[in-house]
Amino acid sequence: MHMMLRRVVSWLVVLVGILLGMLVIAVIGGTSVGVHAPVAVFVTVVAGCVPVLASLIALRNPRRAAWIDLCVSPLTPFLALLFSREFGGVLGAVAVFSGALVVPGFFWLLTSRRNWPPLLQPSRSLRGASFKALLGIGLFCMLVVAATLSSLFLPWWPPVGDCSGRPILTEQGNPRNIDFTARIVFVGPRSFHGWSLWSIARVEQRFGAVPAWPSNLILLRGYFLPADVSRQYLVEGRRSGAAITRFLPVIVPTACGHTALLENATVALRCLRDGLPRSGGRLIGMVHRALRESSNPVAGVKVRITGPAGSSILVTDAQGIYDVTGLPPGEYTIELGAPERHPVHTYYLPDRAIREDYLLTQ
Repeated sequence: MHMMLRRVVSWLVVLVGILLGMLVIAVIGGTSVGVHAPVAVFVTVVAGCVPVLASLIALRNPRRAAWIDLCVSPLTPFLALLFSREFGGVLGAVAVFSGALVVPGFFWLLTSRRNWPPLLQPSRSLRGASFKALLGIGLFCMLVVAATLSSLFLPWWPPVGDCSGRPILTEQGNPRNIDFTARIVFVGPRSFHGWSLWSIARVEQRFGAVPAWPSNLILLRGYFLPADVSRQYLVEGRRSGAAITRFLPVIVPTACGHTALLENATVALRCLRDGLPRSGGRLIGMVHRALRESSNPVAGVKVRITGPAGSSILVTDAQGIYDVTGLPPGEYTIELGAPERHPVHTYYLPDRAIREDYLLTQ
């Protein structure tokens, strides 16, 4: 009975070390955190992979596992302070890092000094030992991969939305971020209020360097539903800045970007395909009846544009787009209908520049 209790406690410590190590990998290694990437990579290896590896080693050699955990444990206070926000405060971070390193380290040191038998007896066969070593390495790699994949299910708020009307092209005419169109081919399981936080998409048209797996597949972060399979998106994103997923083709939408369903991204798509005007400036926008995320373009609406060359009236096309180019540099106002009913938007338009706008009608 006493021996059985020892084994149960030892297995619990092994499982706690593995689970907490995987939690560190998922939170720090798989999601973007507020520190530089080299620091996140270092913490992921030290405070995530080390506890998992030490727990597996403890199955055969508790003394060696104790030595590994206790050599790393002095970093625990610094890690807890540095990543307190990611684990819900300082106390939460201390509990995670201590539970992953300090507690298992002292436990394995105590059991080895009291001569507790290891959970798995060493093999006398060289072939058997080699097989078990390979099995242990494979299991360790599987746990790290599982922890990284689990980060895709953690609560995450993607910075989607065009909150400032920032042009999608730079002054040199290049895409400001990673821009491409893609078709959703798979939506992950729902994990956040009925939404999936990731999907697999196939890149269709590139406007810059876009990393991808074979068959032009990428992993796209955002809010998705099963009905989004086969839908097309325009994506303005960046590579994932997390410690592990930064090495994979994971695209995160940029803050204040133009990521949207393809039918709602007509303006940005035209700008990307046409590039900067060869001379003069360009004003382009959409008139719609709802929020841009679920826009209902309105054709045949008159838009007044006033600038250095005077005032002119444009009529939106079948896609609700007004578009004028070759404008001289200067300040321009764009208004829809009577000014007292609709806001007047004002822009300074440099030479060979584009200004995008969205107007809401009644």
